[in-house]
Amino acid sequence: MSPQGQDSDLSYTVLQLRNDVDDLGIAIGNLPARLSGLDSSLDDVRAALRQVQNRSIAVETTSNDLAALVKRLDARVEWLERNIRLQAVTAEVELDDVDAAEVHLAQVAEAGHVAQSELLPPAGRSALEAAVAAHAEALRNQVHHRDVALGACEVLAETSRDDERHISAVAEFRAAVAGRDQARQRARELAAPALEAAAVLGVDEEQQVAVADVLVAGEHAWAALQHRLRTRVADAVGEGALLPAWFTTVLGPIPPAEDTRAWMDVATSLLAYRVTYGVTDPVVALGSPPVEAESARRRAWYQQLRRQFVDLQR
Repeated sequence: MSPQGQDSDLSYTVLQLRNDVDDLGIAIGNLPARLSGLDSSLDDVRAALRQVQNRSIAVETTSNDLAALVKRLDARVEWLERNIRLQAVTAEVELDDVDAAEVHLAQVAEAGHVAQSELLPPAGRSALEAAVAAHAEALRNQVHHRDVALGACEVLAETSRDDERHISAVAEFRAAVAGRDQARQRARELAAPALEAAAVLGVDEEQQVAVADVLVAGEHAWAALQHRLRTRVADAVGEGALLPAWFTTVLGPIPPAEDTRAWMDVATSLLAYRVTYGVTDPVVALGSPPVEAESARRRAWYQQLRRQFVDLQR
């Protein structure tokens, strides 16, 4: 490159540098204004955060006040209920005063529930049936690949090596043999689990047949018992009767204004529990906790009711 060309490139570079310096000077000149705007924005954010904090404190204070008020109201309701019971102004309804028919229904229903609990649950049956089905599918794949290989052998026997059908049959035969080997290996792996699953399913089916009448009778008895007990609770609430202490301790003196159906469901289940297991404790709704010797059905029902009591109080 000539000296004149070099001077021209140098001049152009110097000109670019001057323009960059000018732009930088303008940016530096605008920087204080931008920083001032940023400070203003930060002040706004700080103010908003202070407002949020103040509101949070106010909400927390209100929540604490409401909680204290609810406690005071609960104490007053408990005091009023205690005095009403002591003065015997209002007769207490005897929800535990069940007749022989209801006791019989509870026994039949419990027998059905116990029999049902000893059968495989739907999820367990599905898992076992899936194991049997997987083995059967592997066997079907093995047969399918065998048939494909035999069909390819027929083509190979009837065609010459340079025939396109012969060439395709060779590839088809090799793929079928590989597929058959894979299916055979999978069938071998799934055979033992499938046999075990089939045996368990067979036993469960025999049990289902053996207890079919017990299950049907239990379902009918449970429906009838639920209807009778639900009606009893509804009548007592509708008449404004004084409910037993064991009932109000966990469910309160009256149903809530909202979600009354859930309250009625739990109340009916509680009464059914007491009828089924002969619980007569005048204060503790569920009586003594079931021990290990009790049925799994009773232990599960007990825990379910405890959880439902807590959920209704939230």
